[in-house]
Amino acid sequence: MSYSDPILPLIDAALQALPDAIPEPVLAFQRLRLLDHLACLAAGYDGSGVAAALALARRWSAVGEATVLGAGIRLAAGQAAFVNAVRARALDFCDVISPGWHPSSSDIPVALAMAEHTGASGRDLLAAMAIGQDVGQRINLAAQANGFFYRGFDSNVLGLLSGAVMAARLLRLPRDAFLSAVGLAFDFGIGTFQHYQDKALAVRIGQGLVARHAIEAAQMAQAGLTGPRRILGGENGFFKLYAPGEPDLAVLTADLGQRYLGAEATCFKPYPHCSILLALTDTLLARRGDLPLEKLDACTLRLHVSPTMRMVCGAAYAPSETAEIDAQFSAAYIVANALLRGAATPAQFTAQAAGEPAVCALARRVEIIEDPSYTRFDACRLTLDLSGAASVVITASFGRGWPENPLDEAALIRKFMLCCGLSASPALRIGADRIAAEIQALDRASSVAALVNAMSGPQV
Repeated sequence: MSYSDPILPLIDAALQALPDAIPEPVLAFQRLRLLDHLACLAAGYDGSGVAAALALARRWSAVGEATVLGAGIRLAAGQAAFVNAVRARALDFCDVISPGWHPSSSDIPVALAMAEHTGASGRDLLAAMAIGQDVGQRINLAAQANGFFYRGFDSNVLGLLSGAVMAARLLRLPRDAFLSAVGLAFDFGIGTFQHYQDKALAVRIGQGLVARHAIEAAQMAQAGLTGPRRILGGENGFFKLYAPGEPDLAVLTADLGQRYLGAEATCFKPYPHCSILLALTDTLLARRGDLPLEKLDACTLRLHVSPTMRMVCGAAYAPSETAEIDAQFSAAYIVANALLRGAATPAQFTAQAAGEPAVCALARRVEIIEDPSYTRFDACRLTLDLSGAASVVITASFGRGWPENPLDEAALIRKFMLCCGLSASPALRIGADRIAAEIQALDRASSVAALVNAMSGPQV
């Protein structure tokens, strides 16, 4: 039986692309992506939920195929990727592509685990990362042509597709098995935006499931299991399930194999919280010296926000048993934290910091008001009213890190060194310089072994 689907040109391009034909600027961007990802993994090494994820992954592993980074533990490839992805997403410090797709915190655990498992070269790894991200972003743009959100599903569902492409490519699957790998990954589905609104650890665990399922889908296809073939265009395919309107199919193949999408849309975060709030933190920290901080107790604080910010980050601040997640996704906490502390590093987003009484008290006084005129998701306006004085009005949008206001390589290196220095993993703290050097030389490395060893510590 023959099948036709818009996914087929993407599969063929992913199969046929030669690592040596990937443009050097694309590989350079993938190295930056890897550096930022490992920074996030280092900082989130002992985040809430990680210990449970690791314990379960050890139970579920019967073989040692890939490394849990930061320690010498070897697990099944899918389980190693699961733990590494949970760590990378734990502080919400990881990169993001609108709307809410965190590609690297699932893509790179897949790519590293499969490159280690298959003995792939460093260039093979970087090429797989570029190709997988390109496929995911093309599908993302096509789906978003006539709408923004994925009908309430977590847009990290894209990571199942990009991850399966990377895993299938590194396994060198033939065309039919390659297609089945992507189809099986699509069949898993993943997540809803409800876990953001309920501030649950599922936000982190879901990222690990994306990585694990992508690898398992490729291994199932390698074993002969078949998946859906009409992945994008079927009656119950991706676009029917997730796209808010008619997709733009032309986006899927525009300059396919010539231009690799990702760099133009990726946000590398300077602060460990939801990307929708980056502009708010950035602007408040920059303006803090001009504000009546000694009179905050007497101020009325009103924050006008975009509908998107209101939906994801606009709930009243009430830290729960996962207080750090409450803080990461709270516009009110961001305001209180920036005004009172003047910093936004991982230290301000621990459970203890998120529950500090003075910060909580100020956050509860921030009135959140939805403003439909703000069409950009991170646009907002904070007004501080003080009796007998003129109001202070602070507007924010286009926070640092977004492509319109990007971080440079030097800023990403500083972030990497900061996060490694804070890490609960001795291997990552001690090995930061060596890890950075191995990443820089990765496109010339015959395998990923030296990079993995630099991050692994003693074998356990």
